Amino acid sequence: MKAVFCCDALEAIVDDPDCPLKYKAYIREFILTAPDYLRKKSSKHNVIYPNYKISHCPRCGSKFPDSLFDTWYGLMETEFGLSGLIGKHQAHLIPEEYKTDEWWKKRGL
Repeated sequence: MKAVFCCDALEAIVDDPDCPLKYKAYIREFILTAPDYLRKKSSKHNVIYPNYKISHCPRCGSKFPDSLFDTWYGLMETEFGLSGLIGKHQAHLIPEEYKTDEWWKKRGL
């Protein structure tokens, strides 16, 4: 299986809480958003920062693997009866393996 991180620089960037590049392992997606310190501060004031999905590494230019967003939401609907916007009130209904990359690695996606 192809590694998610194409270069060491990308892994270091994603692990940096001050960096706006984040990795959502459960759907295999890289996004640009506000750094952690801004998001924590803004949560007290109801400020929402947009997320922008990116498809190529900003360091080496490699194309990222396809996002599993649609697959994950499809499974939530068909296997667990969850649909629409899945919020904190439904999070307890999602099995733990679907909150990480475990589910798609088991399936060889």
